[in-house]
Amino acid sequence: MRLTSIVAGVVAAIATLSADVHAQDITMATFGGGVEKVWETAFAQPFARSTGATVKIVPVPSPEAQLRNPASRSQYNVALVTYPQAANLLRDGLIETFASADLPAAAATDQKYLMKAPDGRLAGASPYFMYYGIAINTTQAKKSDFTSWSNLADPKWKGKIALTRPIYLSSYDLPMLAIAQGGSEKDIGPGVDLLKRIAPNALTQYSSIAHMNGLLTRGEVAAGSYYSGRVWQMRHEGVKDVDMVIPREGALMIPYIVVVPKGAKNLPVVKKWLDFISTAPPQVQALELGGYFPLNRDARMPAELEKDMGFTLKELLPKLHQPDWAVISAADKDRTNLAEQILAGAK
Repeated sequence: MRLTSIVAGVVAAIATLSADVHAQDITMATFGGGVEKVWETAFAQPFARSTGATVKIVPVPSPEAQLRNPASRSQYNVALVTYPQAANLLRDGLIETFASADLPAAAATDQKYLMKAPDGRLAGASPYFMYYGIAINTTQAKKSDFTSWSNLADPKWKGKIALTRPIYLSSYDLPMLAIAQGGSEKDIGPGVDLLKRIAPNALTQYSSIAHMNGLLTRGEVAAGSYYSGRVWQMRHEGVKDVDMVIPREGALMIPYIVVVPKGAKNLPVVKKWLDFISTAPPQVQALELGGYFPLNRDARMPAELEKDMGFTLKELLPKLHQPDWAVISAADKDRTNLAEQILAGAK
């Protein structure tokens, strides 16, 4: 009888310990195409070493969609999303917000790069940004071929340009093309006109990061609007014939944010995770691995990386446009429909 009680006690203790360990675990949805590798190496692994908590990084086509689907929302404690997506999730009441005291490391990020709810609470943690410029295959085109965004409309590139899906055309391309033509994220008319001239040159719409990576590395397209981080990561991995161009009108700054779905479990560990990714050291490693530019003001770009990229952070920032993401997210549906019509009309 005594032995049975002892065994039962040991089993219960092991079960309790196991539950405590798993209570430390959190699951994060990210984009694929190599994004998950950077998050595992630069963020999750050092966080585990520091805290003992495990962060499982899960690549999905659309982290935002996972949070909007009640069936999948409960699978994730956190998700990496774009600023327009976060603005929509915040508006729809689908994500948690946090007091500044919950994420003390966020104080080292310029306030203009932090997304906040109307009451001033943080919508999540903003670890880095990429810029949206023109990616090229250097065997098919030169950087000097794309000194302006309007060069994408040159008839000589017919069948050699890749465009993204309408949902991203509406958020990124239309505002940037509008700015390049004298408009803004509020006045996208000039951007619509330019997109109508670019669309006939498109060989295809890339459906994912992996798809565009392949189009570029195989030389199936000469150029296309794309994310700087994806190109710098390919170069870091040894791909030689891809590069990024910032046209004279500038490029679009795209900050990313890690958000927490309403009702997520393990909030104490989640807060530690959000605070950790707001610090400089993992952000610098993400820069080295994936070309993601840190938002923590204490982060420094390594000299070797400055040489490879051809600029410093101080030189880069004035070339980037930071639009009003609330304006972009509010017009998302109508502009996505407009982009679909433009692409359909170009076929």
